[in-house]
Amino acid sequence: MQNTQLIMIEGIPGSGKSTTAQLISNELLRMGLGHKWWYEEVKGHPVYIYENYNEMQTIIEDLTSGNYQKVIDRALKKWREFADSVQLSNEIVIVDSCLFGYLTWTLFPFEVPVQEIEAYVKAVEQMLKPLNPAIIYFYQIDIGAALKNICTRRGGETEQHFIRASTGSAYGKSRGLDGFEGMVAYWKDYRTLTDTAFQSLACNKISINNSEGNWPQYARMISDFLGFDNSDVGPMVERDPKPLLGDYQAELEGIPDCSIQFESGHLIADGLPQVWTRSILIPRAVNVYDVQSLPFQVRFIEDEFIRLCLTGPALLDGPVDYRFVKKVGNR
Repeated sequence: MQNTQLIMIEGIPGSGKSTTAQLISNELLRMGLGHKWWYEEVKGHPVYIYENYNEMQTIIEDLTSGNYQKVIDRALKKWREFADSVQLSNEIVIVDSCLFGYLTWTLFPFEVPVQEIEAYVKAVEQMLKPLNPAIIYFYQIDIGAALKNICTRRGGETEQHFIRASTGSAYGKSRGLDGFEGMVAYWKDYRTLTDTAFQSLACNKISINNSEGNWPQYARMISDFLGFDNSDVGPMVERDPKPLLGDYQAELEGIPDCSIQFESGHLIADGLPQVWTRSILIPRAVNVYDVQSLPFQVRFIEDEFIRLCLTGPALLDGPVDYRFVKKVGNR
């Protein structure tokens, strides 16, 4: 495997960053290599300068008032602490959306000068140099189509949220950006910035055009780039999924019902809290599944009833620990 202590995955929202981080994490687990995946929304992330949404609001207030250098200085201090910590550990660390995401796409909407953002990225790159980082950068030819796909995939208010965040930002307002097309224009401009930043990086890196959605091909490219040995990968032994299918009722009042379906060879979870709609469940062991793209696990317990447990690390919007029971007479 490539000699690195840090693997970073970058790209615009919905590029497949967390899906890729999970894929890499699972491969390192299979190889018996100690590692840690820091999902971008997890509470206590070692790079972030906030612990919750209230602290995030304070940072936004600093940026709104033009105190971006104060924010950058705090962020660089955290990056230094992070780099020192990883260097002293025996783990490989995986982070998604941290170099070009995280602070960079927070500085951009507040119209921080491009040269200041570029200087910030270069400063972080220098701090990370002892870790010999490997960077995977996803890009798409048609940004509008990519954004439409992710809005559809995540469902709910995703599209309206993306539109408000981009067109309602200082950057969007000063340019008169509006609606879906305004959102696309925003992310095109942002991509121009990150494309340039990626080209200037002097480290092990790979850029992947994932417009076609051919994830088996992208997985092979990433595997080759990182030097994974896939020679002993065996098939996962799976159980008959039929008894698990059906509707489940939450044990905690106020939590909506969810359902487990089977489509195209995969178990699909729909309606789980803090999980995107219609998420694929990836088999890990008998009755144990990873939620695709998220650091969560679903466990099925079969006793008098079939129970579903959803667990994972606490996120910025709260803990992940839910229990469901399959409804009687369901399929």
